[in-house]
Amino acid sequence: MTQQDSKTHVVVGVLSVQGSFREHLDHLNVLFTDLNSAPENSQLHFAARTVRQPKDLDGLSGLILVGGESTTMSLLLQHSGLFEPLARLIQSGKIGVWGTCAGLILIAYQVTNTKVDLGRRKFRALGGLDVSIERNSFGRQVDSFTQELSFQASGVNSFECVFIRAPVVSSILGRERPVGTESSVVADLFQTNNHPVEVLSEVEKNGKTLIVAVRQGHILGTSFHPELVPDYRFHKWFVDEFVLRRSIDA
Repeated sequence: MTQQDSKTHVVVGVLSVQGSFREHLDHLNVLFTDLNSAPENSQLHFAARTVRQPKDLDGLSGLILVGGESTTMSLLLQHSGLFEPLARLIQSGKIGVWGTCAGLILIAYQVTNTKVDLGRRKFRALGGLDVSIERNSFGRQVDSFTQELSFQASGVNSFECVFIRAPVVSSILGRERPVGTESSVVADLFQTNNHPVEVLSEVEKNGKTLIVAVRQGHILGTSFHPELVPDYRFHKWFVDEFVLRRSIDA
């Protein structure tokens, strides 16, 4: 048995069917190089993994769903057979989950302002986060912007947030579940998330206060692209709070 084999393996998966998965993997690899060399982590080994097939979900400690094109991602997940096992894992509460931009759209219970019927297949959301998401809330690609934000209870202050055709949390859902319509989708419910939804950060835009970061128990959702800035503090907080702390508490 090698020294690495004797350690507890902490594996964070990155959904890699489309979108900015390479950038997230780059951030994790830099972070994990630091964590693996830290004396306090002598009994742990951190690694990142691409997730493209159902077998890639085995043994994960955490999962990041990346920014990209949420409709394309949903269709690719359905085509690959990954959709249902991924939805069940996300909703199970067994691992920490983080959805960024398109990833946030996918993990929402309800998605509005979307085209549902796509011909042979329909857009489907994975669920797990009890919020309603409005897509493209800040406008088109040309309306992209960056803003420095701080995040309640995270210790991440003055973080440069990149918003590109970003969604926002339009409402926090209660026990009364909405139903799907021609312009909105609701996810299949496999397991209830009994934790409250906490608002972590908001932005002011066009006279409105918009929610751009939330958490609900084991799930973190952010509207922006943390992988597009040379700063992995948010990735470290996700690993510390949603991966390692959950493992200790469990």
